[in-house]
Amino acid sequence: MAVGPLFFGSTIWTFDWNPPYEDALRRLARTGCKGFELPIWSADTLAYYTPEKIRELKSLADSEGLKLTNVFCNVPFSRDADAATSRADLELFKRGIEVVAELGSPIVTSMTPYPFCSDIRPILQRPTSQEWTARVEPQWDWAAEYEVVVGAFAGACEIAAGAGIRVAIEPHPYRWVSSGQGMLRLIERTGAQNLGFNFDPSHIFPAGDMPHYVVLALGERIYNTHFSDNEGHTNAHWRPGRGKIDWKAIFAALDTIGYAGPITLELEDAPGASHWTHFREATPEFDGEMRLGMAYLGERAAELGISIQQNRIL
Repeated sequence: MAVGPLFFGSTIWTFDWNPPYEDALRRLARTGCKGFELPIWSADTLAYYTPEKIRELKSLADSEGLKLTNVFCNVPFSRDADAATSRADLELFKRGIEVVAELGSPIVTSMTPYPFCSDIRPILQRPTSQEWTARVEPQWDWAAEYEVVVGAFAGACEIAAGAGIRVAIEPHPYRWVSSGQGMLRLIERTGAQNLGFNFDPSHIFPAGDMPHYVVLALGERIYNTHFSDNEGHTNAHWRPGRGKIDWKAIFAALDTIGYAGPITLELEDAPGASHWTHFREATPEFDGEMRLGMAYLGERAAELGISIQQNRIL
């Protein structure tokens, strides 16, 4: 069967990490994207989305032929220094969901925390020749900590369901959900019908998963995509075609499960991208990386008779 309608999109933060996002939206549209994602990084970012700003962003998106597909809004976790477990702040998450609903996004994305909110260095900072590890404290209660995670996301899904929003977990190395199997376990334990996966092969590939296997295993629980490439040893976010991920196999798997939705590029480590390490606006070189990435993905999909729509307001 042929999948559809698939359309290209992008995360806004790779064009400009922090708000304001108006100029970034215009640039994103002109690379050929039809979809876009916004973030709520923190309580400070939440304050950016005033009712007036939300109306302005929605009007701008409409004029540029864009569709909001997703908003990143983490369930916040924290832990006191001597505590045996972490805790979740669902009140802050609820405030985020209110903004997500006002923006009109059908999906909110969150990551699960690192166990006990521990300080684990990002995989891209992993040394090549030294020991690679993470500390453990004797008071940590591992079974209880996972119950905190399960309870938090069950509560988060209930809050989101009240607004008609689905929750997509983005896998990430070393977090509670770093793989397809970790996602399946969380779905089973929460019992939430609106909990699914933000399929990000750049994260699960270096964590030991075969990306297209994960698509087939999760099926209809694949809610969204974040596409970027790497060599399988780090979770670098290069444009597709620069690394070792088998994109044709991924499109074949998406075809099998009948996925219809955004093909969202998240090229955080492409040349010129805006990034959390510097927060600068993306350079013009990044726009070219976006176009090359979409062209490559379009060619791989076309080999299977799959078309991916682009924005014609250029």
